[in-house]
Amino acid sequence: MVKKISVTIIAFLTGISYLPAQDVRLSAPLLSGREAKLYYFAGAKADSLITAIDSKGKAAFSIPGGNYRGMTVIVITDVGWIQAVVAEPVVDIRCDSAAFSFDKVTFPRSAENRFLRYIFTSQSRYMRKQAWLQTGNAFLSADSPVLSGIKSELKIVEDSMALLSNEITASQLYASKFFRLSEFINRLFAAEQKQDSTEARVICREMEENLDIASLYTSGELWNSVLNFYASLFNRTAGHDLQQQYASSILHTSQRLSAPYFDAFIAGCITEAERFGWKQAEDLILAQLLTDNPGYSSSSDLLKRAIGAYLAKNNKAMPEIIGLCETDKSKTGKMLIAFYDSDCSTCVAEMRNLTTIYSVLKEKNIRVVSIAGDTNRELFEKGIQEFPWQDKLCDFKGITGANFSNYNVIGTPSFFLIDNDRKLLGQFYAVDKLQEAIASLQ
Repeated sequence: MVKKISVTIIAFLTGISYLPAQDVRLSAPLLSGREAKLYYFAGAKADSLITAIDSKGKAAFSIPGGNYRGMTVIVITDVGWIQAVVAEPVVDIRCDSAAFSFDKVTFPRSAENRFLRYIFTSQSRYMRKQAWLQTGNAFLSADSPVLSGIKSELKIVEDSMALLSNEITASQLYASKFFRLSEFINRLFAAEQKQDSTEARVICREMEENLDIASLYTSGELWNSVLNFYASLFNRTAGHDLQQQYASSILHTSQRLSAPYFDAFIAGCITEAERFGWKQAEDLILAQLLTDNPGYSSSSDLLKRAIGAYLAKNNKAMPEIIGLCETDKSKTGKMLIAFYDSDCSTCVAEMRNLTTIYSVLKEKNIRVVSIAGDTNRELFEKGIQEFPWQDKLCDFKGITGANFSNYNVIGTPSFFLIDNDRKLLGQFYAVDKLQEAIASLQ
């Protein structure tokens, strides 16, 4: 039986590391002894830092790099959590309660978080008052003496909201950018739910021309929400050519993005295309991506797999094998790339079968490159002892290794036969099927 590779998507990943750092300092005297976690974001990825609140109620996190500018989520295990902006060298958080929530904490000396609280508190107060006044207005007759007073109050609220909006626009703080992004997702969600084609066009133009993708990149949950509802907007408001429209909009937007936002944005949109089963949109995006950026390499495993699948499906040049030295790469002739796992009984049996036909492969000038999805060096080295070919690779990253991702390997064993131009001649899951194909080669 073929060993299937099961990929679990984990919301909080690790792996981002820079120097120097930004400090987030927590003071929570009533929560001493508790575990504390801080999550910070890069597109769909999140990194986590874990510490414990000491006996004095103190805890500290150091975000590597010193240049993070975005949202964080801080969780006290079994107590609660908050969102906080980190865009300053040091962020102090004070909690004098046994509960941990945004209304229970203060942010001494953090202009970002004070402004964020001020924005959302003011906006909420104005909107509640506006809704109350509008409700009263609707129940009153035109000649009611109370009506003029309500209209006057409504004008005051509207003017206050306009002043707040101007204050947010004038601010250069990340908190103001996060608030604008929150407004955007609210408008996006409303247009998607109402299937409002007119508003959808406005939102598309904003996405393509000036939405702050850089700030969205570190916004946390807003990143996935915006990309998901943006795709859904096309699904609910576009016509029969919705996939072409979606691909065109994504490519238009991507033209104004630099690294690392470009890669994360394309990867996120490919994820949404796959979620909706939009193969045409996916192919259109990938075709343009590879035309504009020959040999493009992504940091996203999903995008690597999508590119590999696209190349194989469209008879394009397959990716180069990472790990072969330059002299090895220069060799010509057909190549058989064997992906396997030393801990898979089917793989072990098929690789043994491969050794029995190796002389035939050599005769036909087919070079064999085996790539193990192992994480254990001892297991790998034991497994390759009987392999008669020279190229035996393993990066010990398991199924997340670059070659596995680039070739979109979803099960082992998998055998790829390519020609000297790296065009795919065939993909096989058993040596007997491979042998049949080789017999027909000239």
